[in-house]
Amino acid sequence: MPNGGGKEPQLVRAMLEPDFYPHAPRSVELCETHISWVFVAGELVYKVKKPVVLPFLDYGTIERRHEMCREEVRLNRRLAPGLYLGVVAIVRSADGYSLTSEDHGGAVEFAVQMRRVQVDRSLAALAARDELEPAHISAVARRLARFHAEAPIVAPERDGVDSLVATLEENLTTLREAGAEVLDEHRLRAAERFTRSFLAGKRDELDARSQGGLVRDCHGDLRAEHVIVPAHRPVYVYDCVEFNPELRHIDVAADISFLIMDLTRLGLQRLAFQLVDAYRRAGGDPGDDALLSFFASYRAWVRAKIGCLRSLELAAEDPERSRQQTEATGLLGLGHWFAWRARRPLVLLVCGVAGAGKTTLARELCERSGWPHVSSDVTRKRLAGLAPTDRGGEALYGHERTAQTYREMGRAAREELLGRGGVIVDATFHRHDERAAFRGGLGDQPARTLFVECRASPATLLARARERESMAERVSDANAAVIQRQLAEFEPFGEIPAAQQTELDTEARPDELASEIEGFIDRSIWGG
Repeated sequence: MPNGGGKEPQLVRAMLEPDFYPHAPRSVELCETHISWVFVAGELVYKVKKPVVLPFLDYGTIERRHEMCREEVRLNRRLAPGLYLGVVAIVRSADGYSLTSEDHGGAVEFAVQMRRVQVDRSLAALAARDELEPAHISAVARRLARFHAEAPIVAPERDGVDSLVATLEENLTTLREAGAEVLDEHRLRAAERFTRSFLAGKRDELDARSQGGLVRDCHGDLRAEHVIVPAHRPVYVYDCVEFNPELRHIDVAADISFLIMDLTRLGLQRLAFQLVDAYRRAGGDPGDDALLSFFASYRAWVRAKIGCLRSLELAAEDPERSRQQTEATGLLGLGHWFAWRARRPLVLLVCGVAGAGKTTLARELCERSGWPHVSSDVTRKRLAGLAPTDRGGEALYGHERTAQTYREMGRAAREELLGRGGVIVDATFHRHDERAAFRGGLGDQPARTLFVECRASPATLLARARERESMAERVSDANAAVIQRQLAEFEPFGEIPAAQQTELDTEARPDELASEIEGFIDRSIWGG
């Protein structure tokens, strides 16, 4: 906890006493964030800003904290009228500290004074009780659409894409530094590559939205816990970003995507995308699914950053430190899940001879993306009426059966594209006729099709085959002889444009390889 020379802990102790407050609450509860102390004193709440300086925030002086208290009240009255009462000063007294009017000359600190929030009616609380309904989401969408329509437009010459790039770069840099001992390095690099590639490919679109007046003075922190749906009163939203206008002067899509991300984090993906539909019906313009997913990934990584920063304030033995780190890891993964949504529509073909590691890699990619897995081994046996772990004879691998298998995989991929927008296909694809049969089943689809060819040394391929033969529950029937035959029959991917294919040495770990593949996809789609 920052102590600014010991003043703040004394002040915190003073403000935890009910007799500190003129209205004499029965008790006082402290809610601490990485940048504030919030004292819930009966029906009133007092928020004191910590004297911290971070890459995205400056509360370093009392003058700055006073200014930010005033900004917090002004800005939050837009979406939460009646909740923010004003700013009060804290002065030293004979007994330690006391509250007084804002304009008192001897202030040693300032606080925002608020009415108590109905936290039990937040979207997060309603979700926790399984009481969140589509009607609540529609009401929130209408309120946000009206707020965005009324919010001041940020002039393009003052803002624009360069400001967005700087903000995202700062977030990635701070995330890397704060999460150095917690977060996976490969996933951090993949997050950076995705962000930069998307920005490079979508710069014109983002600039057009800015020129079109869709960059506005927004809320900036639309978390589910900040959105309140009272039983008999209008929706209100509190705790917007006051400390850095660059985090609030954003595309409306970036604003609403925070709530989309947070609802998804809570397991409410269906309601998250109902929010988008209702926002559009109310006149809002959140952009397409790729743009929303991009901003949602950024929002997940913002929250991961906050979790890492918060953990650094805590003692190693504090259970909250471990909880924050675990949550940050989950948010990093959620950001990647949204990044995969932004890559749709896409058919990703993970191919290579038996033993090349394609199935292991395909499963890793499916776990990251949430996309369905179409497997040649499973498809072939299903068509023959066999269970996946049943053994198949040579007839199962004849030309006719193989062509049928690849056509069926293409058809299955087409169905998944229509329903989910993306699919991971796992098969050898080592001959032209197999690839042609798959394309025949896939048909004329607007999705991008990319090939990842898995490779390994002959020694590794044979070792993997021997290891697999000892597994009773294996799906693949391939043995060393099959691998040798596939190597001899392999026909290079000459008919596939170079930009749509890549090769991987699968001696590395699957998670490392998956991050490499994400980079390949992003370069293929957006460049950069």
